[in-house]
Amino acid sequence: MRRSLSTLFLIFLPMLIQIQAQIPQLSATSRIDLVTCGPGKEIFTYFGHSALRVYDPVNRIDKVYNYGTFDFNVPNFYWQFVKGKLYYMLSVSRFDSFVNEYIRDNRFVRLVPLALTDTDRQELFNLLEINNLPENRHYWYDFFLDNCSTRVRDIVLKATQNGYPVPVTEAKTLTFRQLINPHLTPNPWPRAGMMLLLAGGADRQATISDYMFLPEQMERLFLQMKSASGQNLAGQAKTVFEPDPKKKKSLITHPYIVFSFLTLISLFLAFYPKRARLAKTWFSILFFLSGIMGILFAFMWVGSDHWVCKGNLNLAWAFPLTLFLAITLWIPGLRKINQVYSRIMMIPVLFFLITFPFWKQSIPLEGILLAVSLGAGFCRFSAFPGLTKSQPQNQAN
Repeated sequence: MRRSLSTLFLIFLPMLIQIQAQIPQLSATSRIDLVTCGPGKEIFTYFGHSALRVYDPVNRIDKVYNYGTFDFNVPNFYWQFVKGKLYYMLSVSRFDSFVNEYIRDNRFVRLVPLALTDTDRQELFNLLEINNLPENRHYWYDFFLDNCSTRVRDIVLKATQNGYPVPVTEAKTLTFRQLINPHLTPNPWPRAGMMLLLAGGADRQATISDYMFLPEQMERLFLQMKSASGQNLAGQAKTVFEPDPKKKKSLITHPYIVFSFLTLISLFLAFYPKRARLAKTWFSILFFLSGIMGILFAFMWVGSDHWVCKGNLNLAWAFPLTLFLAITLWIPGLRKINQVYSRIMMIPVLFFLITFPFWKQSIPLEGILLAVSLGAGFCRFSAFPGLTKSQPQNQAN
């Protein structure tokens, strides 16, 4: 085994020496900046972006190294994307082109100069150039553990030989879900969907180093990191572009308001003996949507590599088979089967509503309101004595 490793080392050593020989020697006036960009309109841009800029006026270098680029040439890209096999790559562009793209999207751009020694700065540049080789630039993306920001963190720490340790503790440690919540709050509907999709893995307490999967957290922590001699890793931040303020969205269409209103309608229709056809139509739609959500939750658990979506306890109310109840409600001969299924489903829904405060998985308000609405629907069609008022036989459904 040792002989094999030695042979491989001897084979690749000349290649490595040749590659490094082609990398320019940075001048004394060069610098490397941490680039932090603000959130955008698309869901994958809500959390901002990080990159590294290498600037050297002597060698006429002004490049941005960006680990957040999709590789659309991967076979079955979109299907792989859904399954969680996200193939990303390092790309390199001119700094002015990079910044102009963010200006067009009205996203802030800040630079934080890294106060590296000449040796560390050259080592970081060497590592970036080696990473940009075709055989090295691709990687399997993980939003929380291995993304455009953590790649920047790791390569800076490697270049400095961990000479600037990450703070170990802070006054309050947060979970992954708590960390992303402020970035999702300005977009309430995507936030609702993402919070429902995330399972207990997102409620794992993050280390301070883990915080750096978020660009602004990494910028904040880089500004705090010091060497053993007290040397700061980063200098003062400089704003390159400040966007126009965004318009506030209407609270009337906020998910909390909408789902609260839907829950009130569900409770009314569940226990009002008349309007049988309206109730059947309403709950058919509700059962159909919850079944679709259940299929999505189940797929993200067993069919994808998204570890933060595995074991989603929202399946207690969003059960895939409820999709069929939306159809069978309209088949008179299946009335008894619908009653049995509704009675069975009342058990996990009630268990969910009673016990969710004690779970390790955090449940968003939208999930609680949907569970109440579904529970009301199951009550309507369970035919349990006392749960609903007696109805004429031809309107019992």
